[in-house]
Amino acid sequence: MSTNVKIFITIFCYISGVMGIVTAVFQASSTPANTPGAIGAGVIGGVFLVAGVALSRKPRY
Repeated sequence: MSTNVKIFITIFCYISGVMGIVTAVFQASSTPANTPGAIGAGVIGGVFLVAGVALSRKPRY
């Protein structure tokens, strides 16, 4: 994979992950709480954050 494409996808994953976590917090703190939506957004945000971390690791040669 090209280095520029990898950097773009990594940044996209980080931004999507943070926005998923923020969305989960806002949905959980609303009245009445949207618990299923908050859990779904949190899980998706977590997956994107893990993908961003996995893509940003340096290869071990």
